[in-house]
Amino acid sequence: MFSKKLISILIILLVIAFSVENVKAAYTVLESKEQTQIVTKGVTHTNLLYFTPEGFININILKIDLKDPYLDLSVIFSPSGIKERMPIREMANSYGAVAAINGDFFDTKTGFVIGATVKDGNLITDPASNGKMATFYIDKTGTPYIDYWTKKMSITLPDGTTIFLAAINKISSTFQYTVMYTRDWYRFSPGANENVPQLVEVVVDQNDTVIEVRQGQPSTEIPEGGYVLAASGDIGNLLLRLSPGDKIQKDITTNPPFEDIKMAVSGGTILVKGGKIYPFTHEIKGYAARTAIGYTKDKRYVLMVTVDGPPYRGMTQEELASLMLSLGAYDALNLDGGGSTQMAVRPLGETEAVLYNYSPNSYERKVPNGVAVFSTAPKGNLYGLKLEVEDNKVFKGLHRSIKVKGYDENYNPIPVELHEVEFSVTGVEGRFEGNYFIPLSTGEGTIVARVGEVTSTIKIAVLENPAVLEFKPSEIVLDKNKKIGIKLFGKDVKGYRALIDPIDIEWQIYNNVGTIDNNGTFTSANFDSSGAIVAKVFDKTALLPVKVGKGSEFDYSNLVPQTDFTQFDPDNKEVAVNNTSDSFKFMIFGDTKYNTLLKLQISLKAVDTANKEYPLAIFVGDINERALANLKTRYIAVGDKYQRYEYGNSTFIVLNNRNGTFVKPDPNQWTWFKDQLNNIQGDNLFILLSKPIWGNEGLKDNKEASLFEETLKEFHKKTGKNVWVISNSSKKFYTSLEEGIRYVETYGTNVSGNNNDIYNDFGFVSVMVNGKDIKYQFKRVVNPPSN
Repeated sequence: MFSKKLISILIILLVIAFSVENVKAAYTVLESKEQTQIVTKGVTHTNLLYFTPEGFININILKIDLKDPYLDLSVIFSPSGIKERMPIREMANSYGAVAAINGDFFDTKTGFVIGATVKDGNLITDPASNGKMATFYIDKTGTPYIDYWTKKMSITLPDGTTIFLAAINKISSTFQYTVMYTRDWYRFSPGANENVPQLVEVVVDQNDTVIEVRQGQPSTEIPEGGYVLAASGDIGNLLLRLSPGDKIQKDITTNPPFEDIKMAVSGGTILVKGGKIYPFTHEIKGYAARTAIGYTKDKRYVLMVTVDGPPYRGMTQEELASLMLSLGAYDALNLDGGGSTQMAVRPLGETEAVLYNYSPNSYERKVPNGVAVFSTAPKGNLYGLKLEVEDNKVFKGLHRSIKVKGYDENYNPIPVELHEVEFSVTGVEGRFEGNYFIPLSTGEGTIVARVGEVTSTIKIAVLENPAVLEFKPSEIVLDKNKKIGIKLFGKDVKGYRALIDPIDIEWQIYNNVGTIDNNGTFTSANFDSSGAIVAKVFDKTALLPVKVGKGSEFDYSNLVPQTDFTQFDPDNKEVAVNNTSDSFKFMIFGDTKYNTLLKLQISLKAVDTANKEYPLAIFVGDINERALANLKTRYIAVGDKYQRYEYGNSTFIVLNNRNGTFVKPDPNQWTWFKDQLNNIQGDNLFILLSKPIWGNEGLKDNKEASLFEETLKEFHKKTGKNVWVISNSSKKFYTSLEEGIRYVETYGTNVSGNNNDIYNDFGFVSVMVNGKDIKYQFKRVVNPPSN
């Protein structure tokens, strides 16, 4: 019974296509993934990730059902007043929202909101006067609209003088016109400053009666329900005619009437009107982060959308309009974008919202207002559980912490006490200590958590002992008295990696560079120092160099060195081959280009070795003409073209990543490559590249590198075939395994310097294939003479 509920509650789907044919945009979607989850009853969050020739497009979508009686949309701003900007995540949590996006454009110098803000029939800020900035609003019947607003605002003094009211709760640098400030602005008025030293402020109570007339004075408290009028120059002199006890007549109207509006937030241009892209009245050109809001034709669903900017591709405004159409928007409005683009969402079972879109350098811009979603659903009994682990892989005998979170039928978070949870596991053996799982056998398992009649499960993969340990980050450079989280990973002989819980780590600190707490957080010392952190798990150790402040001298040679994966790699050995279609060997060499006589001799020696000993030679670097002229054996070389070759029981695919990407200059290469993966007949797949996938020499975008690697992992898991990725690099030799994917790098003659060691600086990789069993050895091109 519960499994059916779980399917209806939390949908996690990875889909290869999401309405790509409906997106009439300038970009080509080579591949896309979709992930959808329920936030609360009537609200879903969807993430779309598009891979295009210009980079990745990351889209987050909130879909809100306005017909749900427990849902409410409202404008939000800082509880201190709209003067005080703050990040959307903090703003949402201040009010207890389940989700929110950023709202209106604002003046970057003064911070004031440019357009209208309405909350429960109160005009917080007035509409823009240029007629180019539209407004999203919901009237008191709960019906959404998007339109351009007009306004008429003035005040009349007791002597009949009418004064134009320029703005409400917006700052001015000169105050040449009258501005009104309420408690929605801030508790205190702006007050005189160096730019406007003789600012006139009139303090008025909730009955429009003047309390005080001030000039050239600091800010003063704004009365509850009242306001302050501020102006300078000739207008300020008119205000000086007022005296305490005078009555002021306000004439503040908007079209539509703000009194009939439940909530409103302005933005820029209307993007979509009546199911069609609308002529833009306000446009920010180029690829950028974007935020938009819209609703469906039946006005039942509101769509709140963000598109991330760098390091993602972003979108043009035209593309954003097309996106909103493809998502079902009948009307849509462009909100503030760029660094302001933010979406906060409260995950299922959590009590606070977190940022869901990408934030460059973890910086969340402070913005003046936003649109938030609230759930007023009553809290009920426990209905569902959500289990979370930081990593669903764990080594046998080590700990994995399990978080258990609950929710009711309306998806309100329900606290779950640990003593209420009964854990069990199937598929593998293991035991539980509180919320820690300690596996006792390897394999694929399922952890079950039960609270009363409610259960939930999570998959777990148990690995054998780690062969090597790796720190992330790989080094620490930190100011004094600062904190940083440290993660330690283990990797087994098959290349499967798992996070190590700090409870399983034996720490050692060298040279008093700082301390580590039980959660793996490092706090640097309060003095300049250099040293190291050493972690030990079972019989394996890892070293993390640390520099605090300006650092100091430290000798690392006395510490245990980092373990080399090749020492434990069972595939690193010489084996015989039968020279048949499924038993053969080939050599891998990098560049054969040369700038010295020695490098020329090395390239010719490598070719000679290939001719004598190998039926197939692989060159992942440039081949010079003299080497090519001497090649007699069959060879494959990387270049500017993508090609496929068959040899014995193996497929060799050459891809062009010289430009740091697979989609330039030819975006068709990625589609071609995916097609090839669907038609690999042999036992083994070798992918040949001119550059590595990862690292400083690798792909420019780590997201593309991850997509490439995940694609190969899926292929390997689905087919069981061996996958090797072989590339030219600046390394003499490097290899690693990542979940069954073998990476090999070598440099051939492309070694720095003009004075090289003929014996130790040059080598090649010998690969031996026996059916599906592949071994390798790194060998010298020239062996030293025997004694």
